[in-house]
Amino acid sequence: MNMKTGMFSTRDFYLACFLKARDIRLIRTERRGSILVFFFEDSGKLQQMIARFYSNEEEVPASRFVNAIRDLKALVHNVK
Repeated sequence: MNMKTGMFSTRDFYLACFLKARDIRLIRTERRGSILVFFFEDSGKLQQMIARFYSNEEEVPASRFVNAIRDLKALVHNVK
């Protein structure tokens, strides 16, 4: 997280999908070579939510996750 901007960035596609499915606002993306970096608004609970995601303690409805995957895949393929 960047404390000055209140943004959290990640290159982890599935974490980005999870955050989008949990209604964390995607602020922007940035291409760094062949990698796309996702920037999200950092809420007070974001770091806890991320820790719970990686420890398989956080859940999201499957349909929301699938829709987020579709949305971000489209974004990945359209950002130049």
